[in-house]
Amino acid sequence: MTTQPTLPLRDRLVRERYLLRFSWAMQDYPKNGRIVRELRTELTATAAEVGMARAVAGLGHPRVLAEQYVAELGRRVPRWGTGGVWGALAVSALVWLSWAYAAGTLDTLAAMGGGTVEHTAFGATTTYTRTADGAVSVGTVATWRLAVVYLVVFLVPYLVGARVWRAWHRPERAGHAVPA
Repeated sequence: MTTQPTLPLRDRLVRERYLLRFSWAMQDYPKNGRIVRELRTELTATAAEVGMARAVAGLGHPRVLAEQYVAELGRRVPRWGTGGVWGALAVSALVWLSWAYAAGTLDTLAAMGGGTVEHTAFGATTTYTRTADGAVSVGTVATWRLAVVYLVVFLVPYLVGARVWRAWHRPERAGHAVPA
């Protein structure tokens, strides 16, 4: 077993930034973690000889390097990481909209001098309370229908963002070349 040379913090940051950008571009490549680990080892060894800046520069742009690996597959595959980001953003937007609605409802109750109001949407009942002295509370009784709404809000952008249709599309069967 060979020992890795110890790199200064700046070199480690440069290496990890490059590998992060490379890894993101390599989503299309199955089991890309192995390639990233090998590339980390090679970068560390090369940096001991020529410095990290030259070692990284010698590899070129991380996206171009990743595209070379992906081109070897002969087909495009889903980008599950991108889909996960899209789905998480959609769910986050729904959560933020719920919070904005709650803030508006509580402000309305404050303008009315306090009170309680219940609102039901997608099977979930939410109770908004604002007292005259300024205390607030929001409580939701969630149901399976609300869980389905959040699941759909996650899954649709996830599947579109991941380009799930690539899992079944085989360019060699369709009779056309793989785009570069």
